[in-house]
Amino acid sequence: MNGVAAVVQILMADAALTAVVPESRIVGGVLEQGTALPAITVTAVSGVPLEVITKGANRFVTDRVQVTVHSADQAERHAIVKLIANAGDHARPVVTGIQNVVCIAAGTGPDLVLAEAAIYQKSQDFKVSYTEPT
Repeated sequence: MNGVAAVVQILMADAALTAVVPESRIVGGVLEQGTALPAITVTAVSGVPLEVITKGANRFVTDRVQVTVHSADQAERHAIVKLIANAGDHARPVVTGIQNVVCIAAGTGPDLVLAEAAIYQKSQDFKVSYTEPT
C-alpha cells in the first residue's frame, strides 16, 4: 500500500464526488482508452522516506500524489477538482497495510486541453504521510 491507494480510497468514499464520477471511473494509474467521461486518475509523483539513524520495524513516508480530472468541458473539470480537494484535504483514512495516514492538499496543476479528443484535464496534488513496515 502507498499514498496512491490511500487517495483512491478517500475519493471512492466521498459521496459528493462519486455522485459525479462513479467509483468505476476513479483509478490508480492509467485511464483505459475509451473510458466514459468524467473520469479520475491517481498517480504517484514522488515518495520520500524519513531517514533515521537506527532502522526500526516501521518507517515514516511522505508521498506526493497527483489526482487528474478528465472531463468533457471546462466547467465540469473545475467543479470536480473542487470536489476532489474537499474530499482529500486533511483526510485520515484507515488503509490496509499502512498506518497513521494523513492526506493534505498540495496545490493544483495547469488547465490542459487535449483538443483532438475534446478532453479537459486538471490536477490536484496531495501530500500523503503514513507509517509502513520496513
